[in-house]
Amino acid sequence: MVLSREQRALLDKLCKFLSSIRGTDKVLMLYSYFSKVIVLRLQARDPNSLLATRLKNLAAPVSDTRILLRYYGLIPLVQWIIFSERNPPATPFLRLVYRLQNLANLCYYPLEHLYYLGAHKVVPMSDDTLNRVGIWSCRFWAAYVMLYFLQLYQEHRLLQVRQLKLIQRGKSNSEPKEALRAEQRSVSEDMQALLVNTIINTAYLPLTLHWSVEKSVFPEMGVGICGSVAAVAQMYSAWKSTV
Repeated sequence: MVLSREQRALLDKLCKFLSSIRGTDKVLMLYSYFSKVIVLRLQARDPNSLLATRLKNLAAPVSDTRILLRYYGLIPLVQWIIFSERNPPATPFLRLVYRLQNLANLCYYPLEHLYYLGAHKVVPMSDDTLNRVGIWSCRFWAAYVMLYFLQLYQEHRLLQVRQLKLIQRGKSNSEPKEALRAEQRSVSEDMQALLVNTIINTAYLPLTLHWSVEKSVFPEMGVGICGSVAAVAQMYSAWKSTV
């Protein structure tokens, strides 16, 4: 079988994407949430649907795999904390947001890991304690999501300032056109990334709030749809960053 240069490049990129933890997680995430949508639709037509049962049976180990992949999450988080402290963001407000986000994640990851170990009877834990650990882990996740909206808002304002300065520099005719075009491409790419991250965060918000309370009224179909939207947007972002 002879592949063209473009096809080989696409295959190479696909292999790199799927061999990375980030790429694998996003593919599994899409199955985990979208299968929920399919299962609910199938069960609405036939409560005893065999296909729905099979999809649910696969969803459980898929979910376990995603949690296990995040067991290393604290290591890159510590690396990020060190980096962000040594290289602070553009404004004091963003620096405060970063620190609060890091604090939320430092609470979220250990609690999620503890919940997983308790749910699988690795760590002895009563049902009540297990439930509280799970809820509080999701509350810290929800806190991170809400803080991330503040980060996105501030980054949008900074991008607007960059765009305005770029327009003013273009009017002055004091810089090479190619340099201005390169800067404009950079601003446009950052704007696009900001939009994608806003979509992801907006999809995550109802999920984190849903799992942060004991008796949520948010429907399971909503969980599947919101999770699928977040998964597709993250797959797009992860695919673009794969080189």
